[in-house]
Amino acid sequence: MTEVARRPITAGVVLTAVGLSAMWGGNVVGIKITLETFPPVWCAFWRMLIGLPTLWIWARVGGVDLMPKPGEWRPLLLLGGIFGFQIMLLNWSVQLTSAAYSAVLVNAAPILTNVIAHFFVADDRLSKLRVLGLALAFGGVSAVLLGKPDERLATAPLLGNALALATALAIASRMVYTQRLVQGINSTRTIFWQVVFALPLFLIVAMVTEEPLAGPITVRTAVAMAYCSFGVVGIAFIVWVRLLEKYPPGLLSVFVFPMPLFGVLFSALIFRESISPSLAAGVALVAVGILIVTLEKRVRT
Repeated sequence: MTEVARRPITAGVVLTAVGLSAMWGGNVVGIKITLETFPPVWCAFWRMLIGLPTLWIWARVGGVDLMPKPGEWRPLLLLGGIFGFQIMLLNWSVQLTSAAYSAVLVNAAPILTNVIAHFFVADDRLSKLRVLGLALAFGGVSAVLLGKPDERLATAPLLGNALALATALAIASRMVYTQRLVQGINSTRTIFWQVVFALPLFLIVAMVTEEPLAGPITVRTAVAMAYCSFGVVGIAFIVWVRLLEKYPPGLLSVFVFPMPLFGVLFSALIFRESISPSLAAGVALVAVGILIVTLEKRVRT
C-alpha cells in the first residue's frame, strides 16, 4: 500500500474538500453575474485568460515541464477543443436559464461520466448499487430539466436547461478522455494546455458573434470575474491537485458531492431565486445519486 493510500483524511482535509465543492458550486452563480457585463463567449475568453497565469506560476513553482512532448500535441489540441465547446455551452446555458437550475444540471456530470466510462473504460463497469445511484440522479435531472425557473432569471428556460444538460455531457466526455491522457501526460500540463488551446476558439467565436460588452463593468461583475478566474480556474485547481498528491481520490471525491446543493443555495442567496418543490427534489436526488455512486466506487477500490 502506498503512502498516499495510507494517509488518513483529517477534519481539515474534509473542510478543504467541502470548501472546494462550494467554490465549484458557486461558479455558475459567478458566471451569471459576469454575464451582466460580458457576453457568454467573451466571458469565457476573459475568465480563462485571467486564470491562466495562476496555472503557469503553479507549474513553474512545482517544477512541471509544460512543453508538450512529441505525440502529445494532437491529443491536447483535441482536449482543448472539447473543453472550449464545453465552456461555451455552459455560458450559453447560464445566460438562458437560472443559476440554480444550471448548477443542478451541469453538476450531473459525474453521473454521465459513470455511464460513458462503462462503455469506454475496461475496468469501470456499472454495479447494481451504482445503477441505483444513477437512477436517482437521473430522476432528479428530469425533475429539474422540465422545471420552470424564475422568469426574471431565465429568458429561455427550456433551451437553457437543455444546454446545461449538454454541458454535463461534454464535461463527462472530457473527463473520460482526460482520464486516458493523464496516464501518460502530466495532469498539470494537461489542464494548462486545454485552457491554452481553448482560448483561440473563444476569441474567434466571440469576435464573429458577439459585441465586446453587454453592459457596464461594475465592482460586482469585476469581483465575480476574479472569483471565476483566479478562484475557480486557478486556486481551486491548485488546491485540488495538492490534495490529490497526498490523499486517495476515491476518498476525496466523497466530500465534493454537495456541488449542486451549493449552487442552488448561492443562487437563492444572491439572486433571491425561489426554490420550487421540483428544484428541491431534483437537487436532492442528484446529490444523493452522486454520493451513492461515489461511495460504491470507493468501496470497490
